[in-house]
Amino acid sequence: MRSLYEKNAHSPINAWSVAVIGILLGSFLDLNLSAAIANPKSIVGLTISAIGPTIGFMGVAIMTGGFLAFAIHGNYHIGLKILFYVLAAACFGVSIFYPGGEYFGLNGFYGAAPEWVGYLIVIFPEAAAAVGGYFLFKDCENKNLWIIFCIVIGLLLLSLLAIIPSLKSLMHRPRYRLVSTSDVAFHNWWERCNDYETLMKEANTVKENFKSYPSGHTAEASILLVCSTLFPLADSKLKKIQMPLFLGSCCLVLLVAFARILAAAHYLSDVSFGAFIVLTSLFIANEVISRIKSLQLTE
Repeated sequence: MRSLYEKNAHSPINAWSVAVIGILLGSFLDLNLSAAIANPKSIVGLTISAIGPTIGFMGVAIMTGGFLAFAIHGNYHIGLKILFYVLAAACFGVSIFYPGGEYFGLNGFYGAAPEWVGYLIVIFPEAAAAVGGYFLFKDCENKNLWIIFCIVIGLLLLSLLAIIPSLKSLMHRPRYRLVSTSDVAFHNWWERCNDYETLMKEANTVKENFKSYPSGHTAEASILLVCSTLFPLADSKLKKIQMPLFLGSCCLVLLVAFARILAAAHYLSDVSFGAFIVLTSLFIANEVISRIKSLQLTE
C-alpha cells in the first residue's frame, strides 16, 4: 500500500518546488528585496518570528502525547514502553527549549524582558499540544506509528541540528540587519564570508549576525509540513483532513519566511533554503516509509 504522502504527492512536491523557485529568485533579488521591505525594528516581523517556532515545535510536542499514549495504552514490551517515556520527555523538553529562546533572544524582542520569560510563554501551548497528541493517538490504528515518530525525530535532528547549523558555521553570511547598518558588504548565499571574525570586531557586533544562511526559523516552522504529511498514517480519520492540515502548514511556513525577511534577519534565498532542507529530508524519509509495508495502515 502506498503511503498518504504518495497519494497526495503533488502537494509536498509543489511546496518543494516553491522553495526551489525561492532559491533561484533570491539568487538575483536578495539584496533588492530586503532593501525594499526589511526593517530590523519591524514589530510585525519580530512578532511572527517569535511565535512561529512555537507553533512549529507543537508538532514535536504532539509526539510527546503520542509516545505517552503508546506507553500507557499500547500493547508493547516493557522495554519499548520505557523508551516511549524517555522519548516523550525528550520531545517535550525540545519543544520548550528551542522556541523559548526566540522571544527575547537576539532574534526577537531582545532586552524587552529576561530571556527566561520566553520559556514560560511556550510551556502552555506546547503542553496543550502534548495533551492533544495524547488523545489524538490514544486509539491509534497503526501500531507501528512509533517507528514513524522515530523517523521524524531523526529527520528533524538531521535537518535542524546537523545540516542547518553546519551551513551557518561554514558560510557565515552576514544578516541584512548588519549589512544595512554597517560597512559589512552583502554576500550571496554561495559566497563564504571568510573574514567574518575581523568584520565582527570592526562592526562591534556578535557572531549571531553572521548566521543568515540558511533560515532556522523557517525550517522550524516546516516541522508542521512533516507532521501533516506523516502523522495521518496513524488513523484513517486523519487521512481525510490531511490536505487542509498540509495547506495550513504551508501558510505558516510562508508567513514565517516573510517575517524573517521583514525583520531583516534573512534574505529570500535563506528562508527558501530553510524550507528546502526540511522538505528534501521529508521526501527521502517518505520514500523509505512508503516501501515498508508494516508502517502502512491496514485497510
